[in-house]
Amino acid sequence: MDNDKMTENATNDVPRPRDPPLPKEVLEAMVPNRCYVAADLVIEFENEYDFARGTIRNRLEYLTDGGDVERRKHANGAVTYRRVG
Repeated sequence: MDNDKMTENATNDVPRPRDPPLPKEVLEAMVPNRCYVAADLVIEFENEYDFARGTIRNRLEYLTDGGDVERRKHANGAVTYRRVG
């Protein structure tokens, strides 16, 4: 019985494959030290891939968590992202 629970939990921890664009592609599309809003990068990939608009925001947040991108929220509520180095 314990083995069944272990197997079940192990399968729940398997990461699912990401839909494109991948975080690496988003990072490569960004010019270092230039500020972007998510819509800028949606435009960059919209002819190449069919994806939900929130996908780019998710990729940018992932890159922010990894330290590759800085996120800044402005007084007017806008959020910009800047590729570090």
